[in-house]
Amino acid sequence: MPRCAGPSALGDAWHPLRFSAGWLDERLPRLRSLAYEQKRPVPALAPRIVLRLTEKPVTVAGRLVGEGTIDQVMEDLDRLRILGADTVILDPVGDDPEETRHPQQAWQAIATVAARWNWEKK
Repeated sequence: MPRCAGPSALGDAWHPLRFSAGWLDERLPRLRSLAYEQKRPVPALAPRIVLRLTEKPVTVAGRLVGEGTIDQVMEDLDRLRILGADTVILDPVGDDPEETRHPQQAWQAIATVAARWNWEKK
């Protein structure tokens, strides 16, 4: 899991990586507390999330934000926006470097989210 050791001392934004749903809710109060203790502004939230679209909902405990059906991913993005993220980096490439040799699936996942985002925002 990503750490929240002291991003307010490091810069203007916090970029948590690959975290499960609910994890961020638990860490944001600590981030705010660290910023207050250091007399610094709370850093902007700009998470990097996996992007793994599935046909069926992912219901396992510890589901990563950005993993699941398009509806689950859109709910994740809405939740991140509510938590204060105005930038989210989508990471559609997994841990296997071979995935980069065939980027079509990654591009399709990004295009699917972008199309849905644009449709919902109209």
